[in-house]
Amino acid sequence: PAEPSTLAVASFAFKDTSGEVRDQTAEHVARLKEFGAVLQDDLSASPKIDLVALPCEAGRCGDLGAIATQAKAASARYLLVGEVHKMSTLVGWVKFAVLDLSENKPLCDRYLTYRGDTDEAWRRAAAFTARDVGKYCMP
Repeated sequence: PAEPSTLAVASFAFKDTSGEVRDQTAEHVARLKEFGAVLQDDLSASPKIDLVALPCEAGRCGDLGAIATQAKAASARYLLVGEVHKMSTLVGWVKFAVLDLSENKPLCDRYLTYRGDTDEAWRRAAAFTARDVGKYCMP
């Protein structure tokens, strides 16, 4: 069997354009944290992927250049970056890219939608994202 690909996962960003009146910042922070945990757990279960930890603290990795430099320093060949975007209480998007750090170009750029703004909806979105990365984005 081929050697697993080394992948670093940056903390996903979050954007809310739903315009809801109630402040849901605390829920979204918790859901984004859980999204990242599910994503990491599911990716680490793949025999094709060897996850590499980024040395920066979650959410404090700097810009893409800084994250890529840290991922390379941690011996990652690939870097997963992305954003969760809440458009409404019914519709959300996960946009992500897997970057080939040795070629300095995107290997994969995907855009997935999910329904709902609940803990379960976000967990399912994270699990689906991990499956999609493993199936379509990793060599």
